[in-house]
Amino acid sequence: MQLGEFDTPPGPSPATALRRLADGHEHLPSVVLERAELERLLGRSIGNLPKVERTVLALYYHEELNLREIAGIMDLHLSRISQLKSQAVLRLRAAMQKRWPAGRGI
Repeated sequence: MQLGEFDTPPGPSPATALRRLADGHEHLPSVVLERAELERLLGRSIGNLPKVERTVLALYYHEELNLREIAGIMDLHLSRISQLKSQAVLRLRAAMQKRWPAGRGI
């Protein structure tokens, strides 16, 4: 052990402690509550989509299929699947902009 080591308090350095505090932002109760509300609103908005659009989004985002695979499953043309996906995303964006105030993060 060196003499200078006695001057350093045990435990994490101040820089390490600051990084931990900054990383903990996502665990703040207000952030957790906002995220839960955002998820609830998004779930409700997805539920309001037409069934075919919900299916395309589920296959694309949840099942991670590409548009060609989705077209094969749904027996629709690839361009129609692309249109349905784009339309669903636009509907969701519009619904969320109505319900989620501008400037709120997450």
